[in-house]
Amino acid sequence: MMPKKICLFISIMIFAVANASSRRNGFAIVIDKLSYQQAKTEVQAYQKALEEKQGLRVYLVTDKWGIPDSIRSALFTLYTQKNSPICGAVFIGDIPVPMIRDAQHMASAFKMSQDMPWQDSSIPSDRFYDSFGLQFDFIKQDSIDKHFFYYSLSAKGEQKLQSSIFSGRIRPTDADGTSRYEKLRQYLRKATDAKLNPEKVKSVFVYTGSGSLNESKVAHINEMRSMNEHFPQLAGKNRAYSYMDFSDATYPKAKLMSEMMRPDLSIGLMHHHGDYDTQYLTDYPKPTDMGTAKNYMLWLLRQKLNSAAKWGQDIDSIRNALNEKYDLSRSWLDTIPSENSIKTDSILTAKKNLTLPDFQDYGYKPNCRVVIYDACYNGSFHRDNSIANEYIFQPGKTILGIGGTVNVLQDKWPDKLIGLLSEGVMAGYINMLNLDIEMHVIGDPTYLFLPETKHDDLNALLANGTEKDWKKFLRSAETPEALCLAIEKLKNSPLLSDEDLYRIQKTSQYGIVRLQAYEALAARNNEAFVKAMNLAAYDDFELLQRFAVNDMVKYGGDAVLYNYSRLITDNNTSARVAFNAEQGVQFFPQENLLNAIQSNLDSMKNIVVRPKEYNERLMTEINKYAGRWKDQIIDFCEGKMPLKMQMRYANFMRIYLPPYLIEKVSKYTEETQEMELKKKLLEALGWHRQAYCHQSIIDVAQRIFDNKNMPEDVRNEALKTLKRIK
Repeated sequence: MMPKKICLFISIMIFAVANASSRRNGFAIVIDKLSYQQAKTEVQAYQKALEEKQGLRVYLVTDKWGIPDSIRSALFTLYTQKNSPICGAVFIGDIPVPMIRDAQHMASAFKMSQDMPWQDSSIPSDRFYDSFGLQFDFIKQDSIDKHFFYYSLSAKGEQKLQSSIFSGRIRPTDADGTSRYEKLRQYLRKATDAKLNPEKVKSVFVYTGSGSLNESKVAHINEMRSMNEHFPQLAGKNRAYSYMDFSDATYPKAKLMSEMMRPDLSIGLMHHHGDYDTQYLTDYPKPTDMGTAKNYMLWLLRQKLNSAAKWGQDIDSIRNALNEKYDLSRSWLDTIPSENSIKTDSILTAKKNLTLPDFQDYGYKPNCRVVIYDACYNGSFHRDNSIANEYIFQPGKTILGIGGTVNVLQDKWPDKLIGLLSEGVMAGYINMLNLDIEMHVIGDPTYLFLPETKHDDLNALLANGTEKDWKKFLRSAETPEALCLAIEKLKNSPLLSDEDLYRIQKTSQYGIVRLQAYEALAARNNEAFVKAMNLAAYDDFELLQRFAVNDMVKYGGDAVLYNYSRLITDNNTSARVAFNAEQGVQFFPQENLLNAIQSNLDSMKNIVVRPKEYNERLMTEINKYAGRWKDQIIDFCEGKMPLKMQMRYANFMRIYLPPYLIEKVSKYTEETQEMELKKKLLEALGWHRQAYCHQSIIDVAQRIFDNKNMPEDVRNEALKTLKRIK
């Protein structure tokens, strides 16, 4: 935290309606002084609409100093007060951006080495402001971008992400030659008008770009099927659903923009790859082989050079610095694109994909009210401009987007609980209930649609409901989404047993409900979850099956091996599930794996044509990956690697550590006398909570933490790992 002397000078201006009922839920508008002066009329109109139309007691917090700690302290006070505590907040204008370090385990996909430049290797995240169970240690303010403040996630707080309130960002900039204050005034008028003239959810649009989920048709068919479970009230209505694929046109950009400008479009889900300034609709930079740590780093370096080219930086000097930093072979670095090829790629990218200049060049004014960006970096609100920012600050009717400030995992549930929007739930709760450290609401988080039917206020229940309230809600739930919400709120409660969850997963007719029950069991990470994985491996809801495959790989034990290998040998496993299963063979003991695969192949010999060719082709692919990390990790644990290489390899172990080798690595972690290496290994072990042998991690981390002779930073890392694994 910041020094106490600074905290003494913290002051905020808090205004509330004088006659506001103490029973109302509160909401905080956090705004910098100049933005408030420039848009005072619009801010007050927005505040009035929140109070009169949505029944919130609004607190206006004017930040005069630009110190994240002062804002967090003010919000915590409002959250813990007895009367009308806040359930959410919005950050308007030039509110400082916390840049979080040492918390990559809370991100869905971001795994960059923190040895890289801090602006690139830190996670811009408002979880600093809205997750009071987390604690942070202040490091420094950025010397160039003064609105960036770097913090390390502290071992003293929680290590699992759970927001206390929802939040959103409205951060206009002077990009495109337009004043940030004019953008702010225009946006607040739009957001206020949406509250004065609310509407129901009318339609949903889904777009899938090239490379999304391995272009699995089954995955996308299942997603469209699940829309009927999210939005049952749209069944049979004209133009309720629309879908577009990158292959529908050679250059689908104009076609997509026209669809997003439909005046009646409520919700859009964008599945594609991305950058802060690009929606990769039909083309994206493809790494040659994401199955190896080496090529994964190559891809990251390529991204770094692409970014450097955009900013006009000297690519050769960066290339040389990377060579010195990572001791890379010359031949490997030479495979990274040259400056000329990067520029050529940029021209092709601009033609195929949607970039920031397109908003002006095409007159693109999106009307889709809520946009979900299932893409990397599209939600980078901290930059001078970003895709998500450009959407909301256009004159169209787009109110908000939900997107990531850094990488976003493809294998996630991007539309989880999205059907709550049609039940009148504020959009901020959708992100809060499906949370990663990088995901943010860009725009007004209090935006809501009119509920389809009159019922008890779900916003009030989300803000104030007890476990008993949610148990009662579960018994009365009539829609799939209501069932999902109740399960989500009870996933850590003894009021919903393992047996209850397994029964729901086994018997529910709704794919999203089965997936929700499965996720609850995954959070508990016990023997019931092993049963759940084996059951889910054959579920006809592709996303649930895909989650099961990924979790089986993380588990790595014999208890799931037969069903896992069955998916590999199956003749018609969907593209994304098959890809993940085949990539995952590197994490199982080679002999056990090959025996299970051969057993399944033997059982299929009478039901496939040319079984010998089928078997040989499959076993050739499997043998490329099976047992691939064993020799390296044994050399590592026997001290046969130079320390410099061990330090790098420890970072890879966050992802590339087969569960059957965890006990060996845990033992080496305890034995090594290299304290910096011990710290890195403890951090890496903390990524393997789902491994069948995770108890060995707990035992070692506990002994290291209990050892008072250990350096304090090592003991802190052990404590972080304990909190993550348990």
